Amino acid sequence: MKVTTNKIISIIAHDLKDPLTSITGIADILMNNWDDFTAEEKMDILQDIRDTSDTTLRLLSDLLDWSKKVNDISEPENRIFDAGKEVVAILESGIRKAKWKNTEIDNQVPSGIKLKADVNMFAAVFRNLLANAIKSCTRGGRIVISADCTGNFCKFCIADNGVGMTKNQIDALFARRSSDGRKSLPSNYGNGFGLILCKDFVEIQGGELWVESEEGKGTRVYFTFPGAF
Repeated sequence: MKVTTNKIISIIAHDLKDPLTSITGIADILMNNWDDFTAEEKMDILQDIRDTSDTTLRLLSDLLDWSKKVNDISEPENRIFDAGKEVVAILESGIRKAKWKNTEIDNQVPSGIKLKADVNMFAAVFRNLLANAIKSCTRGGRIVISADCTGNFCKFCIADNGVGMTKNQIDALFARRSSDGRKSLPSNYGNGFGLILCKDFVEIQGGELWVESEEGKGTRVYFTFPGAF
């Protein structure tokens, strides 16, 4: 399976939508409740807007640099990297978004886990799944991120205690059909397009992606990437 320019453009658009929506939401809260916040709280909110903007600009720059290397016949740019460090970097922006929902993120992925894969694909998959988990959680929710390396692959899990899904909703997540046929999807997955891209990227690397969930009891999304053993 090849990495196509259209696929890169799609992931750029999808990855930028969430942080830009976050900036708009934070700004709206400040504008609509200006008199209710103390001067210190206003500065904290403005700092969140600044930090999210900086993170988004770095993300855009990284994605554009990646896209320059890609054409319709390109293969993944596989190299050895520390997955634990990548997770920590991605969580910098995710933790800020989770804070607004009072959602705890417990990162149990140790540093030193080495993968031999395309680091941009790994980051794109992880960002998308983390964003979905944050959206799934109600206020006071919890997300646990873990990893286990056995054989030739490392298995990552992003588990939340949010709204969960029915079996029909899980099946609809991976159904490649029109949006009219995907109306039963939970709101945190939108039209499911981002998850399909994640599945494509994981499979390009020879891995698998699957979902376990129960309505009202949370969701666990697993994916595997090739390790460097």
